[in-house]
Amino acid sequence: MSHYVVADGIRTHYRDAGDGPVVVLLHGGEYGAAAELTWESCIPLWSTQFRVLALDLVGFGRSSKLRDFAGGQRRLMIAQVSAVLRTLDIQRAYFVGTSLTGRMLLDMVNRDSAPWPIEAVVAAGIGLAPPSAQGRKVLEDFDGTLDGLRPSMEVLFHDPAFRDSEDFLRRRYEFAAMPGAWETGAAAALRSPVRARGGPQPARDYGSIRVPVQLIRGEHDALVPADTWQALADQIPGARTVTVAGSGHYPQIERPAEFAAAVLEFLNEVAT
Repeated sequence: MSHYVVADGIRTHYRDAGDGPVVVLLHGGEYGAAAELTWESCIPLWSTQFRVLALDLVGFGRSSKLRDFAGGQRRLMIAQVSAVLRTLDIQRAYFVGTSLTGRMLLDMVNRDSAPWPIEAVVAAGIGLAPPSAQGRKVLEDFDGTLDGLRPSMEVLFHDPAFRDSEDFLRRRYEFAAMPGAWETGAAAALRSPVRARGGPQPARDYGSIRVPVQLIRGEHDALVPADTWQALADQIPGARTVTVAGSGHYPQIERPAEFAAAVLEFLNEVAT
């Protein structure tokens, strides 16, 4: 189930389970994020109908720790996933992204030609506006220690079974403490003094999306208020929306049965 592939010079760790149409799973971008922690409870629920590929993005999990200072980390991640799909001969797939990668997927399918063979998108934990500034600051202010990672549990999770779990915190920390993981993440804040900072970002408009989209939000998501999530849904033609009760930013972790069932219903609908 756990595999490695070297594609375009990047060593990518991924989990592979099941058979059938391909579903590619992408994790978020906080310290300690990894395919294993994000999707481990959902993979068995989906692999009975689909071939499920859960990738550790570059800089995360057990994949190579690299940073693109010229074109940005997103460009490097896109190139990484493109190379993996090409190497594994994946010619079409459904994609499920969360937080950082949910945004990435919507941005891709909002253009004339996406770099990945995307048949449909499930995007969890994003709204039309960026994540709340206060919550984002907590996630970014990580000093590399176990206690330094602890405040992020309050931001990411609502259910005390995860929010207050020392075992789950330590599992996250194992990934955050892997060689190069902190350095790769912290490098996002580095900017050359000779490079001008960009101005205000233009307002987002996702009205050009033409693939099926499902948007999922945890009922108590501290990073994505319900109004900005609904504003995003209103922009996307035909977007399906699901709110997962009793969960925070990561309903696929806190409420995997409900999350997986909602995604299965959507994928079975768009596959017909």
